[in-house]
Amino acid sequence: MATSGAPSIDCDTVTLPVEVHVFQHSSDYYAFDVRNFAILKIDHRGAAVLRRMRDLPLGTIVEELAGDGFPAEAVRAYYVKFLELIRDGVLSIQPVDTPGRPYFNRLVIMLAGGCNMGCTYCFEKDVPIYQEPNLLTRERADEIVNWFCKHQEGEWAHVQLYGGEPLLNWPVLQHVVGRFEVWASQNGKSLTKYLITNGTLLNPQRIEYLKEHQVEVQVSVDGDAKTHDLFRIFKSGKPTMERIKPNVDELARQKANYNLRAVMTRRNPDPHSVIAGLRSHGTDDVSFEVVATDFKEAQFTDQEWSEFNKKYEEYVGSEFVTWKQLPHEMQTTILNICEHRKIFYGCGAGISEVTVGPDGSIYECQRIYRKPYSHVSEDRSPTELDSKFLTMVDDRPVCRDCWARYLCGGGCMQQSHVGHGSDDPLPQYCIMKRNLVEASIVKIDAIRSRAKGSADFPEAVWKS
Repeated sequence: MATSGAPSIDCDTVTLPVEVHVFQHSSDYYAFDVRNFAILKIDHRGAAVLRRMRDLPLGTIVEELAGDGFPAEAVRAYYVKFLELIRDGVLSIQPVDTPGRPYFNRLVIMLAGGCNMGCTYCFEKDVPIYQEPNLLTRERADEIVNWFCKHQEGEWAHVQLYGGEPLLNWPVLQHVVGRFEVWASQNGKSLTKYLITNGTLLNPQRIEYLKEHQVEVQVSVDGDAKTHDLFRIFKSGKPTMERIKPNVDELARQKANYNLRAVMTRRNPDPHSVIAGLRSHGTDDVSFEVVATDFKEAQFTDQEWSEFNKKYEEYVGSEFVTWKQLPHEMQTTILNICEHRKIFYGCGAGISEVTVGPDGSIYECQRIYRKPYSHVSEDRSPTELDSKFLTMVDDRPVCRDCWARYLCGGGCMQQSHVGHGSDDPLPQYCIMKRNLVEASIVKIDAIRSRAKGSADFPEAVWKS
């Protein structure tokens, strides 16, 4: 049968390649278009029809739902409405265009291989360069900067100052920042700079410099002092929070651009308490990640993963008042949905981003750097190298049918390798990610209905 006002097709015999995720939250039903990120709020009958349209023709849908008491006329009316949404481009039946290789524009530069701390769950603890400072020299830094600036692509570049502990090498950090700023200015590049530090070696003068040079600072803090000092200790075994806390307070006092990020372990598995502990240090710009380690005292068991995901679902489903109160990862997911930003290659390691060690060795990932895949002296761009990470999410069998794949990209390979020795994402991570995306969809609907036009929320959320 052809339906009035909709595309002319034989609906009783033809299936339509819509790809939507339909789910219930409280008494509401939502449909999320996997391809174009459209969000629909529908009733239970509409949900029943829409979730069947990909695999069943209209005639079969009518027969199936008749057993649930749905009148045939009502089913056809919903079907026609969804056909009209397809015609108008709200719902998509077109495959997503395969993207080209992303620009190579992000560098992680290891200013020091070693660290002044001895965190027991550290994924670097068994790497030889972790045992000594292994400071990047000024001369080698120049080689790395020259190599990156030669091969960087596009108008934007990002430099992450990393280690070990990068503040062990403060003079070279300043030299690197200066070199990149001159290059960006002379070549019309938009440059962002990001420092990841354990916070023990910050001081007022260094914070003033970082603020002046617009370096965003991420301090690794695992919650309140009691939780933090469980694993984040000096090599002597002494706690570190008493050293870090005054420096975090100084970041706040100087109004520097900074955030706090925790590692969640089996000893601190509750997202609510970890985030509350981080916020007790005076900022709402906080986030966490689940530990990726083979250290049994910190690593989640399968049962603990299950318990964590229940708590995480409650956490991301919590009520909110302001944008800042939303979890950091939810803010990012909401903006990705509203701005239709798709993730095809996960974090981009080995493709758009590489890590360079203090000796100039190039690694695909700042976490998986046991074996380099090039060296700056070879003067080869990552676009010329075969990265084992260069697999689009649609080409990964475990990911290609997941409705959340374009908001995930396949997850962190280092976490996958440690968790179950595979490139495929941990099933527990997939559950966590899907819980996050569903909660983000619900939050988008809430923001649009309660706070349209509010300056507290990004314009993209309520205007898209």
